[in-house]
Amino acid sequence: MESAAEYFEKRVPLAWNERLAAQAALGAAGAERLSKMRATELALEVEVGASGRFHLLVERGEMRSAARAHADPIVTLGLSEADCVRLEASVGPSPMALLGGVGGDPNFALTPARVSALREIEGTMRIEVSGAQPWGVVLHFGAPPIPTITTTVSIADAEFAQLLSGALDLQGAFMTGKLQLGGNVEVPMKMAMAIMSPE
Repeated sequence: MESAAEYFEKRVPLAWNERLAAQAALGAAGAERLSKMRATELALEVEVGASGRFHLLVERGEMRSAARAHADPIVTLGLSEADCVRLEASVGPSPMALLGGVGGDPNFALTPARVSALREIEGTMRIEVSGAQPWGVVLHFGAPPIPTITTTVSIADAEFAQLLSGALDLQGAFMTGKLQLGGNVEVPMKMAMAIMSPE
């Protein structure tokens, strides 16, 4: 990864918009989902250590980097520069890969119904991936600044990779102890339910 700015201002929006274009390329077969994707509007905030803050805006389904913060972001991500490198190495430039792994759908898309469900969440959680190069990311449902973390979600890197690939489902990971929750379990539970809700 060249820099956090390159990743969040260019690569993440490009990957998001490529998924939108791929859906459009399906023609009539993908029209219903495309309509929902194009109706999706949201803002994201990202705080990366000393690299600064990045603002992402989705309007009519298309993502772009924004010059300033939006008044009502759906989530604020917090991570260090080192964690940013490991995030990209694990999930690539598409945040949908992470959400799709949680939801068990490699073709996962954020739709207005799912965005609405995510907006109902209150709390701040840290996802911790252990292994040779441990990393983590904080998800605060709301605008910055990021408050005290109320929840931790821990998983080993091998199981995290299985989750992303669909080889391991979220419920199976939790029931077998491969995914562990600490603190306010309502936050990750509501996030999982929002992600897995119908489009």
